[in-house]
Amino acid sequence: MKQSPVKGTPKILTQAKALRVQSMPSLRRPLAKQFRKARLTSHIVITQRAAIRIFHWGFAFSLAGLILTGLVLHRPPTFLALAFSKIWVAHITFAWLGMSFWTFRIVDMILYRDTSLLPTWQDIKSFPSLLAYYLFLRDTPPPSGKYNSGQKMVFFSWLVLFAFICFISMASYWAGQHMDWAPRLLGGFQVLRWIKFTALIYFASTIPLHFYLFITQDPSRLQAMVTGYEQKKPN
Repeated sequence: MKQSPVKGTPKILTQAKALRVQSMPSLRRPLAKQFRKARLTSHIVITQRAAIRIFHWGFAFSLAGLILTGLVLHRPPTFLALAFSKIWVAHITFAWLGMSFWTFRIVDMILYRDTSLLPTWQDIKSFPSLLAYYLFLRDTPPPSGKYNSGQKMVFFSWLVLFAFICFISMASYWAGQHMDWAPRLLGGFQVLRWIKFTALIYFASTIPLHFYLFITQDPSRLQAMVTGYEQKKPN
């Protein structure tokens, strides 16, 4: 039998070392590919279901149309030679489209018991820390789940405010028939008109803010809203 090349080294260790050296060239490249693939797939997870993505882009399209046509109806620009009736029809179309996507999201939340958009008391408590992070007064944001406290408050306010605006809009549309009490309860049609205009300004200011924070804070969140998948940072 052959003796170990190193004096005093057990024979079994020498054989294991020779086997390892002999097999490394053939295993190096396949193992590297497997490790790269495992590292990539382990950090890509699905965070946005198809129903949420459909609602997001459909509701965003509807709100954009409502805001633009609402501003034109409020004060028609002189450089646009558009008939008032056509703008009105487009505004109503966007409104019904938005209500359809709103209803779709509410039903989805009920069926899947999705409470990710509902603010909690913990969100209210952590909001000052989040605001300090956005104002560059602290280095890291407070811990959060799928959405942080600011996102929850804004998203929830959109759902509630949109439903309220749709209600008072239908009340003004059917004021002469079934819902005369709603404008009177609010203080008249002029007050109702100012409420709708204030809501329009709120949507017009918070939507660009929402987009800006997504782009600057974590672009993968925007990728998830398009593809459904998000790449998580390794721990």
